Amino acid sequence: MGKKWLAAAGGVGVGLLNGLLGAGGGMVTVPLLELLGVRGKRSHATSLAVIVPLSFVSAWLYWRRGWFSPGELLPFLPGGLLGAWAGAALLPRLNTAWVKAAFGLLLLWASWRLLLGG
Repeated sequence: MGKKWLAAAGGVGVGLLNGLLGAGGGMVTVPLLELLGVRGKRSHATSLAVIVPLSFVSAWLYWRRGWFSPGELLPFLPGGLLGAWAGAALLPRLNTAWVKAAFGLLLLWASWRLLLGG
């Protein structure tokens, strides 16, 4: 499969995961980008750039259905924006192997909670 077709098929999968589960797109995007030759921290940054517009589309559709109101998200925005800024500022200073290990631990913890309902 050519890189363009793999990227297109991967985009469909990433969008589906993001829209259906509200998360998970980045977990697929980073390995897919690395498979396509985008390495290390660049794949993490590119993944975020991919996920943002997908998240806007999903959120807009959910908002139109009345599944959330803007007032419900507003309390999360100041801290979330600060955390996003801090994470993006910190990433260039961190060893990629440590970032991947931390992300793996986060995935294990999330899996544990999902599987055992904890």
